[in-house]
Amino acid sequence: MKIDLHLHTTGSDGALTPWELVEKAHDMGVDVMAVTDHDTFKGYEQLQGRTLPIDVVQGVEMSMADRKNMHLLGYSLTADTPLHHRVEALSAARVERARQMLALLREKGMPLDEAELFASCKGSVGRPHIAQMLVQKGYVHSCEEAFQRYLGDGCSCFVAGERLCLKDALSLMRQSGFVPVLAHPRLMGMGDQTLSMLLETWREHGLMGLEVYHPSAEAKGYAPLNHMARRLGLLVTGGSDFHREGDRHGLPGCTAAAWIGMQEDFDALLDAMKQQKQQYDNVCERRL
Repeated sequence: MKIDLHLHTTGSDGALTPWELVEKAHDMGVDVMAVTDHDTFKGYEQLQGRTLPIDVVQGVEMSMADRKNMHLLGYSLTADTPLHHRVEALSAARVERARQMLALLREKGMPLDEAELFASCKGSVGRPHIAQMLVQKGYVHSCEEAFQRYLGDGCSCFVAGERLCLKDALSLMRQSGFVPVLAHPRLMGMGDQTLSMLLETWREHGLMGLEVYHPSAEAKGYAPLNHMARRLGLLVTGGSDFHREGDRHGLPGCTAAAWIGMQEDFDALLDAMKQQKQQYDNVCERRL
């Protein structure tokens, strides 16, 4: 069994369409995967009604306003919830943000065609799509240069995106029948003692899991995060965070070999998803 609960499609900033991603994951031996696009469910929705070679879980990844590199993953069996509606609004806000960044780039003598940009991204538009077009038009040599000079946080053409704070996002996910999991904790750059203390607080606000098995945790070893999550009673998840080959993320299924207790952890997540859905359905029935 090989499980990967963190992958991206062209619905947000991935290089592969949802179907291409499923095929890629299947070819690499993945049995269960989750589509966790940034601020959109469009990638996952495109797979509905199709016969798939592997099981696909509905997920989403949201950037938090609290601190840099703080992302929240959500997994669920529900549909058409308050979170789905809020995510749609965030996706619309991404379009306006992109337009503002295009205007700033235009002022610097780097005009990009808005219609061409939106047609090329195929899903929720983001800075990576703008960076790729800057490369295509010859304004920069690489996406890395585009971020370093123009699009990175605090750069001249950067426009901050609309984000929820963690406490509000946790509440919204739980109310919508989702299981919230803190993504790639090592990327937040804090020590284990600080992280452990914060996880206790976030658990009280509704956090249910920790993404222990992420490529960013490999250098320090997965054991400290694994121990931390289990001591706090948090669900343990893992995934490659795959976007495209050759970038800083991993390939589909890359963390599965190191994931101790993978099947049991996934079963626990699935049970939690079922419980969250039941609670959401019960609330909806009471409102009728």
